[in-house]
Amino acid sequence: MEIHATNDFAAPVPTVFAMLTDPVFLRAVCLATDPLEHDVTVDGLRTSTRRVMPTPSVVARLAGPRMAVVDEITWEPGEVDGGRRGAAHITVEGLPAELVGVVTLRPGGSGSVLHYDGELTVNVPFLGPGLAKQAAPLLLEALEIQQRVGTEFLAR
Repeated sequence: MEIHATNDFAAPVPTVFAMLTDPVFLRAVCLATDPLEHDVTVDGLRTSTRRVMPTPSVVARLAGPRMAVVDEITWEPGEVDGGRRGAAHITVEGLPAELVGVVTLRPGGSGSVLHYDGELTVNVPFLGPGLAKQAAPLLLEALEIQQRVGTEFLAR
């Protein structure tokens, strides 16, 4: 299932990119999702967050009461056309589910536009496409939370 989402931040690309690779910001985004536990890693141009969350009821039979979601972005070095580009990879530990995509940060909107394009797959016979449809709103909600936290972060 294709996933497309956009965040619009009121700051120039270099400022937003610095925010997106700042462990303090990434931790704030994690905490805003109310995880049971979380971990944040920034290693150069690679960011990674791991959040342990209560499992949504739709997949609790497959995953148990808790699930760990790992979100990694590996940014390309240097700017491209005044913006940045990266590879996004989201997995759910212990489940055959992943999102593989591209994230771009470009001038636009109120300052910078962060756009996600990816393919969400759940490799469970017969149930996979339905589970992907049910998981998509959770991913989009997480990106809405990132928008809210980012707007607050930049206002400081």
